[in-house]
Amino acid sequence: MSALRALPARPSLAFERKEAKALLRRLRAGDPEAVARARARHPTLPGVPDRIHLSDAQLVLAREYGFASWPRLVRYFGDAERVGQRHRSETSVSGFLDWQEDSHEQAARSLLAGHRRQSRRAGRALAAYVPRFYCKPLDEVFAAEVTEAEARLAWARMHGFPSWEVLRQRADAWARRRGSEWEVPPGRPAAQAIAAGDLDALRRVVEAHPELLHPLEEEEAAGNRLLETALHHERRQGSAAMRPIIEWLVAQGLDLQHELNRQLCGHAHITAEKVRWLLERGADPNWVAPNGIQVLEHALIRYWNAEAVDVLAARATPRRALWIAAGLGDVEGVSRFLDAEGRPTPAARRLRPDFVAAGPHGVPFHPDPGDEEILMEAFYVAVLNGRTGVMESMASRGFDVNTLMWETPLLNLAVGNRWTAVVECLIRCGADPDLGADPERKRSHTHRSAREFARHNVEQDPGNAESRRIAELCGLDPDAILAEPVTPPVMAPQLHEALELAGDDAFRLGQPDVRPENLLFGLLRAGRAPLYWVTQVSELDLDWFRADVAGRVRPATDRVEHAPLPMHLEAHAAIEAAIAIAAERRREEVEGLHLLYALTRHGRGAVAELLARYGASVAVLNTKLERGL
Repeated sequence: MSALRALPARPSLAFERKEAKALLRRLRAGDPEAVARARARHPTLPGVPDRIHLSDAQLVLAREYGFASWPRLVRYFGDAERVGQRHRSETSVSGFLDWQEDSHEQAARSLLAGHRRQSRRAGRALAAYVPRFYCKPLDEVFAAEVTEAEARLAWARMHGFPSWEVLRQRADAWARRRGSEWEVPPGRPAAQAIAAGDLDALRRVVEAHPELLHPLEEEEAAGNRLLETALHHERRQGSAAMRPIIEWLVAQGLDLQHELNRQLCGHAHITAEKVRWLLERGADPNWVAPNGIQVLEHALIRYWNAEAVDVLAARATPRRALWIAAGLGDVEGVSRFLDAEGRPTPAARRLRPDFVAAGPHGVPFHPDPGDEEILMEAFYVAVLNGRTGVMESMASRGFDVNTLMWETPLLNLAVGNRWTAVVECLIRCGADPDLGADPERKRSHTHRSAREFARHNVEQDPGNAESRRIAELCGLDPDAILAEPVTPPVMAPQLHEALELAGDDAFRLGQPDVRPENLLFGLLRAGRAPLYWVTQVSELDLDWFRADVAGRVRPATDRVEHAPLPMHLEAHAAIEAAIAIAAERRREEVEGLHLLYALTRHGRGAVAELLARYGASVAVLNTKLERGL
């Protein structure tokens, strides 16, 4: 049998239906090539042309892609269309597409590695997104060889792209639109004009950058940034302040109702106050998004805030489903979907949560689940919404709170997010805080136990009351943890490079030593997080800054040979402060952001003064750094 055909970069069910009809015509006409092609995939194809039906041609096409049947092809294409229209924030879009190409390649290879070690997560992804594995049991997936192309397809589909080719095309388009970190994105002056209520300034920016009104394809699901920004300021400044701007944006063709509805789909930790405001502003509580998922169902998966969900639920009409009842805390409703032994009834399978399409979880959606997975989905949604009554009821009827169906224990999720009531409930129901520990890979969050996670949270944020209480629930003594000696952190490789570049900057300036300002330029030349925080977060006037310091932000590879220069006392003190900051937070490595924070945290000194001179808000920078270190 010949090799399977690859799916088109942009699968289209309408196109495949036309292809099936065209193939049927050729088969009925006795076309030898078409008949040979059909018999290779459909050995029982009728020999009499008049007895060949459309279903035969459809089966041939489905099997050429690797599907077991035409109905499975139809279902797969429908899944792909729904996921492609999922709602994502601009941050999640840009964060994913900003990955370098080799990072995506590495992620795809990690799926292959997961398949080799029979990771259930990898197996479910392949069963959900690779045609020849579609709907197959995991045992069959693990027994087969997987190609790199199939792993790439699964990785792209997990993140809402129809194919690997489209992922790469959109990433390239995003990079061209975004430009470099040293360029002022047109969205920034537009946002500044909106914040100031300056319609004339906004008009000028949009005239110069009309693309702000017409997002790229990968940005569409994130909504229009201009309308989102205007509504954000309307909430804070009042409707009168933003009315001229919003009316002008609507006159340019932007859809205010769609934007309100999209925002009501929400994001993690959205507040009840914001949900209430969106509803009062006109967002439709019963809207069905283009991906076919209702607003309330997005909320149950995305909000992670039961209070906000309840505000919406009071105005919405929920569909009947096991997982929806679980997310709403409806214990009786959940019971109606379970039989006397606690197993899901057939009705529990009719409407399932699509965690990928509703985003941003990326939990692969197995198209042919067993009872355990149906229960897991409902219990997981109950956890996301803190519905401890539902959790206790399901656990009492046999749900295993220590399930590793999705590899990471549910208790880890609750501990990592500091959901104290959920942690307490899970432990009361028998959750094992030591489950999931892997001594060989303990540095990875994925392979920590809940107890290890609880310890880590106390070490990273000693004053957090929730972290301390959760540690106690996991059998730990927070004070004893904090009394243990701290292992000195080591310098991260990128910070070593930044220090070398700081020396290069000092040498070019003819200085006898390296000073704090040189450290800043070393960090900027090394790139990545420190460069982003200075150029994109600090509110720096980037054009002015770049014009003045262009000669000092050369590529990292452009260096001058010279003997190492000593550190000035102030530079040495900043490095020591960075080490102390990392040690205080019990980090294993000192990174560039620790040094940037040390250079600016008091709002004074050469670096703080330099940034402030170019319009940066050191206070804003430090406030955000404190949360991100």
